[in-house]
Amino acid sequence: MNATAAPDGDVEDQAREWALSVFGERLSPERAEALGQWLAADPRHAQAYDQAERLMLALGDVDALARRPVRDRRQTWRWAAAVALPLAACLAIGVGVAARPTILESGRAVRTLTLADGSLVTLAPETRLKTTGWLGGRRYVLERGEALFDVRHAGGRPFQVDADRTRVTVLGTRFEVRRAESGEIAVAVARGRVAVRRDAGGPAFDAVLSRGDSVTLDPRETRRTRLADPEAIADWRRGRLSYASARLIDVASDISRFSTVRVVASPAVADLRLTASFRADQAGAFVANLPTALPVEVTPRADGALVVTPRTTSARNGK
Repeated sequence: MNATAAPDGDVEDQAREWALSVFGERLSPERAEALGQWLAADPRHAQAYDQAERLMLALGDVDALARRPVRDRRQTWRWAAAVALPLAACLAIGVGVAARPTILESGRAVRTLTLADGSLVTLAPETRLKTTGWLGGRRYVLERGEALFDVRHAGGRPFQVDADRTRVTVLGTRFEVRRAESGEIAVAVARGRVAVRRDAGGPAFDAVLSRGDSVTLDPRETRRTRLADPEAIADWRRGRLSYASARLIDVASDISRFSTVRVVASPAVADLRLTASFRADQAGAFVANLPTALPVEVTPRADGALVVTPRTTSARNGK
């Protein structure tokens, strides 16, 4: 089968063609990449695809539909709409609990979970991931924190992760998404390829990342880098925190999540950047030594938190 986007540009027709492709054949890497790019191109595409997928799942005879010749598809879909949409409405009532979003949270520890499709996700401490979509969908929203995904192949069905206004569509298998305290969204690829797209909330970005690629997006800029060791992605799983030109507010937030040390970066120093790598259990010593690397001073607060503020004149003069 060789389904293609409808030439008239109608989004619904395109979504139906793609749904037939996904359910009716094992997509090649090129076709899977084309699907990912189509889904990322316009928010309406993902919505239309969800509706098409819902219709096919409700119909329950996917193989028979997928084997029909291309010339019969429009007639098939007219018949399917008449039969399956009422069925889908009934199914929605019967599976209301399953259709609700599922919240996955890690608490204060690193947590590895098996997703419904067999993929694995490892959540950093205080991470919140929400499932979305209908029934067999593989779409997630990273509401906070960071997660490492090891995605299982599923016949071309797209696997997507949204983080604020950034969408990541899997074209490979293993990648990390981070939603930082400062609002930065970072994506790094350990294996395979992912498509990353942002249309709002900062400079537009639309690219395919491969093994070793990393991109950080914030409201002001986009930074794309190559990683020296892709296997070191998500080193936090092994108790190590590593940063390359990271904002101090994000480092402070991570230390508070990954260790027993509580760090508060004042607004005046929140955007200072640093490059560092240290073990989470050595976070106290790292914070104590911050004044040697940045123009800051660290002061214990009554509740035990360490507050990082700008270095005062007297501190600069060594008094």
